Formats: sequence, structure tokens, C-alpha cells
Amino acid sequence: MEQIQVMIVEEQSLMREGIAAIIDHTDDMSVAAMADSGQTAIDYIRRQPPDVVLLDLHMEDLDGIKTASTIKETWPSVQIIFLTSFAEEELILRGIDVGGAGFLLKEIRAQTLVRSIRQVHDGDIVYSGQAARILINKIRELTLSEKEILGKRLENRGIHLTKRELDITYLFMSRMTNKQIAQKLYLGEGTVKNYISEIYNKLGNRNRKHNINFLKEVLNRK
Repeated sequence: MEQIQVMIVEEQSLMREGIAAIIDHTDDMSVAAMADSGQTAIDYIRRQPPDVVLLDLHMEDLDGIKTASTIKETWPSVQIIFLTSFAEEELILRGIDVGGAGFLLKEIRAQTLVRSIRQVHDGDIVYSGQAARILINKIRELTLSEKEILGKRLENRGIHLTKRELDITYLFMSRMTNKQIAQKLYLGEGTVKNYISEIYNKLGNRNRKHNINFLKEVLNRK
């Protein structure tokens, strides 16, 4: 049986050795090499490219994203699974962009790790539950309007607006006056003023300029 050659790139020696022990006890795969830094990994791959690289996302000398980018540019057939202690949207998206085939949290079970290595070797893509949820939410956002995205992101911060409040929030974020908002939504100016007062209460600040800047920051967060 031809074995899957797996390289482990991980700063922490205990984690490296633990993963190696799991792979060594799996019939259809073996540890091709271990490295504690991105540059050491690249130097080894120059001599003998493995099938799959398990790559620590957070390393000091050369982080996982830069290491993966170099590997995929030079050896595109090498499959990369990122290992991380926590799922972060920006890093997941950057990892996908450089050609990563998976993201796994370091707390996963041994069986899940082995299954993921096999799947990636066969051309599939694997993501841990937390990373998968981040991607699903990102995909959903692509189908939402900018106003709906703002509403979803405010909800994620515990700020729940009614549909009408969200309409008004989006318009005053665009620096429309109360009068302009009233005309746009066919409401009385006094009604708009009352809505905005309640919106300020929910945002926790009664300064219009501050709230506009806050809302734009929420909307433009990557």
C-alpha cells in the first residue's frame, strides 16, 4: 500500500510529537518530516516534497500564510492543511486565497485528523466546525444587501434593531438629515426623531457623529 507522506510544521514540540504519533499508528500514512518553522519546512520540501503538509498557522519566523504561499507557488501539488488554536475570519480567507485545502482546530480528535488528511490527499477540502461556520456566514453575506449585512453584524454585537429602525439607521449612517429620512420613508419628521432616539439608546451613545463612525466601522470590518 502506498502511504500518504505527511509533513508536520508546528512550533510546539509536544504538538508535533503528538501528531507524529497519531500518523505513525495509521497504516496508510507516514511522517515524511517534521519542522518547527516555515523556513525549515521550505528547505526540506526543496529536497523531497510530501503529499500533505500540516501547517501551524501562527509561527514567529515565517507565518503559516506566507509559508503556504511559497509552497503552493513552487510545489502546487502539495496539499496544505492549516492547524490553528482558534478560527479567525481574516486568516481563513487569506489561507484559502493562497491555496490552503483545509483548516483544523488543534483540539480536534485523532480520528478527525486522520480522516481529514485522507480527504485532502484525495482532492477534497476540509474545515473544522468553527471555520466552516465563518465561511458559511461569509457566503451568506455575499447574498445580502449592505443594509442587511449591517443588521446582521449589529446583531452579532447584541444590538437588535427592528426593520424600520434598521432602515433609518442605514440612512442616517449615510449622513442624511432627519428631514431627508422622513421624505425618503414617507414618515413624519417627529416620528423619525423618535426612532433615532430609540436607536441611540440601543447603540449606547447619543452623539450622531460618533454613531455614524461606529456603524461604518461595523459595516466595513473585514
